[in-house]
Amino acid sequence: MPYVNEKLLRFVLVLIGLGTLGGFGWKMFGFVQNKDTIVSKLSMSRLEGTFGADGASSRKGGHLFRYEKYKVLQDLNITGYVAPPPEVEEAIVHKPKPRISEDDVMVPWIQAPTAAWIQGRTEKATNDTIPGDLITIGSKFELGDKEGLELRLLAVRPGEVEIEVVESGKNLVVKSGAYDVEHSRIFVSENAMPTTGTSEGGAIAYVAPEETSQVEPGTYAVGTEDVRELEKMSQEEILQSVPVRVARDPLSNKIRGLRIRSVPAGSVFARLGLKADDIVLEVNGQPAVDRDQLFRSVREMDTDKVVVKIERLGGVRNLTFRLPR
Repeated sequence: MPYVNEKLLRFVLVLIGLGTLGGFGWKMFGFVQNKDTIVSKLSMSRLEGTFGADGASSRKGGHLFRYEKYKVLQDLNITGYVAPPPEVEEAIVHKPKPRISEDDVMVPWIQAPTAAWIQGRTEKATNDTIPGDLITIGSKFELGDKEGLELRLLAVRPGEVEIEVVESGKNLVVKSGAYDVEHSRIFVSENAMPTTGTSEGGAIAYVAPEETSQVEPGTYAVGTEDVRELEKMSQEEILQSVPVRVARDPLSNKIRGLRIRSVPAGSVFARLGLKADDIVLEVNGQPAVDRDQLFRSVREMDTDKVVVKIERLGGVRNLTFRLPR
């Protein structure tokens, strides 16, 4: 194999590369300098002639058909594409705010100075709902028959409440208990003033609901119908409805109370706020260590208020039950 000077060969290749690059650069420079002249020579008619023409005399014709020949595929819509309808902006209709006066509000009972039961005058009770709600001081609320009108309870005083219309800043002072109250659903608080409910001999009378209702967190007004149902049940029937078992301290093994195993949904016991796995610790201070003894003690209690201490989810709380007189 003849000897080849590697350095000389490398030099020659570099010269060839530089020459090629220089020639390309010179061509580009020439194109940039004469761009307008070169582009002006392009014929759009000749370009369009590359598309075939209907009835063309030339056998050869163009290499493409006219656009209309291809548009037929689009018209067939073989992909099933459906264009979305054009978006139409909906006109925003602003409903006028309802008007309100003192005559539009009812306050069946108050619990001065913290809360009051407030409802619209035209609101009606149904099988599923009770008109109005228990509102606490400072809370915002709406009436069922005045939706969209934001109100705030400012003050609860003996015999009246003060309500602010948030949007206008107008204040309403509504007297309590100046109308008939549906006693089957709303009750008169024991702390209410004489103007709040019915009176007997000048003293305020407690009016119990027919069905048990929670009036405050942990506080229940026991209904008259529920009391009648409980009085008809024997001890065995009650234990069958709400079975319990002894709950012991895991360290000392001492009896801590009675654990409720289950509570039937919709039963009087469910309305009383009892839940499965609650541990009854005391009833009016009486330790719940023996269920038979506890039953006897409860039946012998002469009181209209029962306080049940329970343990629920690791925390201890009291459930207070106000009984009908």
